[in-house]
Amino acid sequence: MAEPISSPTPWPNANARLLGLGVGLPVKPLDRLAQFSPLEFERFTLEWATDYLSRVEHVVEVQQRGGAGDKGRDVIVWIDPTDVNPRRWRLYQCKHYSSRLGTATASSEIGKVLYYTFIGDYSPPEEYWFVTHLGVVGPLQDLLDEPSKLKAHILANWSDQCADKIMKESVLLSAELIKHIQAFDFSIFKAKQPLDLINEHSKTRYHLPVFGLPLIDRPKPPAPPSTVGPGEMGYVSQLFDVIGENLGVSVGQVTDFAHSDPHRRLFERSRITFFCAENLKELARDQMADAGFFETLVDEFHDGLYHVHTDDAGTGLKNLKATIQAAQSLQLGGHALSQHVVANDREGICHHMANDDRIRWCKT
Repeated sequence: MAEPISSPTPWPNANARLLGLGVGLPVKPLDRLAQFSPLEFERFTLEWATDYLSRVEHVVEVQQRGGAGDKGRDVIVWIDPTDVNPRRWRLYQCKHYSSRLGTATASSEIGKVLYYTFIGDYSPPEEYWFVTHLGVVGPLQDLLDEPSKLKAHILANWSDQCADKIMKESVLLSAELIKHIQAFDFSIFKAKQPLDLINEHSKTRYHLPVFGLPLIDRPKPPAPPSTVGPGEMGYVSQLFDVIGENLGVSVGQVTDFAHSDPHRRLFERSRITFFCAENLKELARDQMADAGFFETLVDEFHDGLYHVHTDDAGTGLKNLKATIQAAQSLQLGGHALSQHVVANDREGICHHMANDDRIRWCKT
């Protein structure tokens, strides 16, 4: 029975193990892929299928079929909804082999598709992809590159490579089956090259923890807008409270303290660092494909600075400065963003926490 493809489990100690933290340079992606265990390759293909294939244009559903009774279908990608007949689909045979995929093994898998489409159990897929962590041997790639030769190979080697690999009973090459094979479009059979597989996986939110790839150079953080935007009101309101408390006046806008250089500079710097941290958030979202990296980084600061930002013994200004100073020396361990965090990010993250009302500078 077909089931929606399940979500992959997290990679254990991925950041420390794969980003090279304390153990030298990160492992090269192709080398890392070649070293995958069967369990790691299954997790990797689930990540690729759930987050890359499912986002490809026109894909309706991705299903995992691998197992007993799958009839040679491992991962199915449906192009059409269930009410379309014939329903277009693609087939991905994701297998972990001890060496590069050989011609005989591939032929047995192709034989399954030929047989089950012959008896009408399912229609021919639009595309059939072999997906392995090591790639395929040269002779097999040569056959895949010339579909007519692949067809001739299957017909010539059916008894040795296909007949006893499809089901318990031997599948003989009858005249009707030969006719079906001869009419079959062998151009659908392809091999996903390991580098292409890695490049497609790089477009998923899972890629950095698995391979530890360096990010593209971080762009310069933009200057804050000339006016405070709606998304800033949380921390800006708290800054008004801090400045008002320190001046002993009610502050509701910038003009209320424009005459005081120290407070004006505090306000301007706070906005600069807030947008610097916002730039880090965009980096995680756009180049790491997962804004969640930034959210977990903020959690690290919130937890690591707990005893500082919950201290109610000082004024709002003292609490703000103490928290920011402590943030500059907070150890971030193996967090995926740690190597990209600069001093202004650390200060800006404090304002992000205030913006989300996770910390308050003025306790009364």
